[in-house]
Amino acid sequence: MAICGYRTGVIQDASRSNWYNSSERPIAWSAWYPIEDLQSGEQTSENFFELGDVSLNAALTTKKKLPVVLLSHGTGGTAESLGWLARALACEGYVVLGANHHGNTGLEPYLAEGFLCWWERATDLSVMLSSLGKSGFFASRLDFDQVSAVGFSLGGYTVMALAGAQTSLEEFEGWRSANGISEGGPKEFPEAADSIPALMETSEAFRRSWAEHGHDRSDKRIKSVVAIAPAPPIRSFIPQSVTELELPGVILIGGADNEAPSEHCADLLVSQNARFQRHDLGKQVGHYTFLDFPSDKSLIGKADIFSDHDSVDRIQVHQQAAEIVIQNLKAFESKGRA
Repeated sequence: MAICGYRTGVIQDASRSNWYNSSERPIAWSAWYPIEDLQSGEQTSENFFELGDVSLNAALTTKKKLPVVLLSHGTGGTAESLGWLARALACEGYVVLGANHHGNTGLEPYLAEGFLCWWERATDLSVMLSSLGKSGFFASRLDFDQVSAVGFSLGGYTVMALAGAQTSLEEFEGWRSANGISEGGPKEFPEAADSIPALMETSEAFRRSWAEHGHDRSDKRIKSVVAIAPAPPIRSFIPQSVTELELPGVILIGGADNEAPSEHCADLLVSQNARFQRHDLGKQVGHYTFLDFPSDKSLIGKADIFSDHDSVDRIQVHQQAAEIVIQNLKAFESKGRA
């Protein structure tokens, strides 16, 4: 695979407060992008996930306008957890912009607010796209007529919300009740819901977000979406809002996904909207198979998120998934230009 550029930064969203109620909401971002062939790769500073062959802060390719893919990580993760896909897309000519969602990212301490207010994630992507397209390194180089969004796990919820799916906490609680689900949060923060009463009393930022959970988070610039192993919060979507989505979509699943079983998550989306294409990457592919490898190779086969079934080759799954995503994005773009 060719080498791509890689850089990171932080922007501030003045329209929202951070979860500490002390200043503007931060959006730390990571970007992968096409560069000139003559540039050599340079490894960057330490990262929990391996960064692969990237050139740190390299110059952007000379092509004037570039298609964009927005990236949303899973619960408690980072954009780099999907680096395998970001690098593949960048080498195909896309600028990939990944948001690290405040309070719900491994780049900073976990906060209950970040695990409860999933809907803020879609706004992160919209604000990031607008900000980076307007000023800085990518200014005037992003083609807003060719923007797609890809999300893994909770990021799958994020991109569907960005496409126009509407959130209802009543819908979500109805599903939880019907299925006897008592956990108040994901395994990364199982006690998150216990914080709701105190946050309602003490946090203006939380109260405002909670009250606005059902607001429209769609972004008309998004032309297609890809949801990889979409997580249970997609059960909060009002069914009609999913049925009415007109954007083309791709859904990737693994048959051994115990965190986001397809029968509860991905299959529901497909049943509600015939435009969505479903791809099963294998009956033994688990949820975390879609994550990149760690920088610390001693974690492979030991840490839960870096352990796969003996029959599963994570590299091969990544290659297959990337091919599916790239083929579909290019097909969607061709139809859009026709």
